[in-house]
Amino acid sequence: MYDPDLNWQGGEVAARQQGGTDMAFRLRDNEREGIDVQYMFPTLIMLPCSTDGPLGAALCHAYNTWTHGLAKDSGGKLRPVAVLPWAYPEGMVAELERCVGELGFTAAHAMPYISTATTQRTIDNAVYEPFYAAAERLNVPLMLHPNSQGELINLYDNFYAMHVLGRPFNCTAGLIALTIGGIFERFPGLRVAFFECSAEWVLYWMHRMDDDYRKMKHGMAPKITRTPSEYVKKHCWVTCESDERDLKHAIDGFSENRILLASDYPHFDSEYPGTVRELKERADITNLQKEKIMTLNALEFLQL
Repeated sequence: MYDPDLNWQGGEVAARQQGGTDMAFRLRDNEREGIDVQYMFPTLIMLPCSTDGPLGAALCHAYNTWTHGLAKDSGGKLRPVAVLPWAYPEGMVAELERCVGELGFTAAHAMPYISTATTQRTIDNAVYEPFYAAAERLNVPLMLHPNSQGELINLYDNFYAMHVLGRPFNCTAGLIALTIGGIFERFPGLRVAFFECSAEWVLYWMHRMDDDYRKMKHGMAPKITRTPSEYVKKHCWVTCESDERDLKHAIDGFSENRILLASDYPHFDSEYPGTVRELKERADITNLQKEKIMTLNALEFLQL
């Protein structure tokens, strides 16, 4: 899909990939789309974040330094998200402190879980508590961006199936760990956004967790003291799709103050160009709700 010789969808998606490394090109596309400020993730997040040992820390260090250089002349219009060595938790706090203190980053990426050849770990594991404490102390919001891989997802023989399943399964693994695993209970200042699963995704999991909690809260849910949906509504934000059919339902059932907009530029499944326009043209939500999704909620989440 990104090979220009294949001319997939007329070659437009392949041509757009220049925005992955050419920031002047990217800024022109953002202006065309109507995006004033954009936070940037690496496409293959799992490579630096899921590499074991000091090599993982070195990869994250190198990526963060490189992407800082890409964005530094954008006048604040492009802002990298710090990636961290989740497979080497010993190096996470130092890299977060460097990214915030030296590079001026204002957000950090959270993995949904860790699975390498030598390490299988959910993100409520005690080894991550120093990192959560540092994120809380530095007032850095976490952005949990899923991927299209995982133990179950990798069993499929085509990318279509993996892509459909990978996003919600990976985000859900992170949500369960942070909520039922007691991270939000122990670190009440954390803020976490979940990306690219739609806004309606979180409704099912709030209902599912709450239903089980009613039956298990006496002795079988030792890490939390409130219903899971209370933690979600306090600590969590989600991103929506411009053309998401049940967006109004998500606004009513979750919160109009906790929904953000992700462009997913320059990927093949982005709505670009048209992400912002599609949201503005919706007739089922109010103008204030549109302003919150496009601007006000992000300012609150990022505390800018």
